[in-house]
Amino acid sequence: MLEGLLPADEVAAAQAALAGLFPSPEAVQDARSSDTGTGLDVRWDAEKPVFPFESAALNGLCVHDALIDLAQDLLETEDVRLYQGLASAKYFEGHPDYEQLLHVDYGNHTLVVPRADVGFQHLELFVYLSDVTPERAATRIVSRRLTSDIPVERTYLSLSEYAPLYAEEEAASGPAGSVLAYRPDVYHRGTSLTEPGAARFLLHVAFKPVGTDWLGFQAWPQAAEGMAWHRFMRHTDLRQLTVLGFPEPGHPYWNAETLRGVAARYPNLDMTPWRQAAAARP
Repeated sequence: MLEGLLPADEVAAAQAALAGLFPSPEAVQDARSSDTGTGLDVRWDAEKPVFPFESAALNGLCVHDALIDLAQDLLETEDVRLYQGLASAKYFEGHPDYEQLLHVDYGNHTLVVPRADVGFQHLELFVYLSDVTPERAATRIVSRRLTSDIPVERTYLSLSEYAPLYAEEEAASGPAGSVLAYRPDVYHRGTSLTEPGAARFLLHVAFKPVGTDWLGFQAWPQAAEGMAWHRFMRHTDLRQLTVLGFPEPGHPYWNAETLRGVAARYPNLDMTPWRQAAAARP
C-alpha cells in the first residue's frame, strides 16, 4: 500500500471527473428511495467504464509517470506495457453483495498461470479515488508467506477448506490517492460496504513486461476507433504512448508511408521524435 505516490491535485481532478461515470452515493440513495431507480447496475460483475475515458484527468492517472516508474521498478524491466485501465464503483445503498471468496486474479489476465521470475510476472494496481476502509469495502489480502504452498493453478479457496487463511486476511485500507500494488498470485477478495451512505471508487490499472502475449485484458487498437481515444491523443506524450504499445521511435515499423499516415490520423500528435529517429537510420 503506497500513499502519496500521486500528486494530490491530480487525484482531486480525477475524483471530480467521476461524476461523469458514476452517480454520487447521495444520488443512489435518493433514487433507491423513489420508484424510478438509478438505472445503474451495482453488481460487481457489471460492465465497467474503461480507458481511455472522456476525462483527461482519469486518463492521466492511468498512464501517470509515477505508476509507470512503479511498474518498471516492481517488474524489474524498463520495457513495460499497460494492459488494463478501468474504473469501478461500489455502494452501500441497496446492500449489494460484493463478498467474494479468496482468489487470485490471473484467471482473466493470462492464458496460462503466473510465473514469478523477472520478465514473466505482471502487476495489478488499485488507485483509490475515495477513502477506503474496512467499512468501505477495503480489499482483504492474505500474505504470500501463508499461501506459498498452495498449487499455482488453485484460483479460488473455499471457506471450509481454508478457514485459517480467512482468519489471517488484512484490510487494504488507505486514503484517496493511495495505490495498492499486488502480484497476480496474491490471494485476496472483495467485500461489501457496511457504512451507511458510503461508496468506494477505484481505478484498476495493470502492467506487464513486453513480449508476454499470453497476458492481457483490454485491446487498445479496438479503443482507437473511439473519439475518447482521439481526445486522449491530444494530451499524451511519448512515454505514455510507448507503454500502450505504440511503436517507439526507431522501430522498423516506421517508414515514410507510416509516418505520413499516422500524422494524418492524429493531427495533434507531434511526430518529431519518430521522424528524427527514422531520418537517423542508415
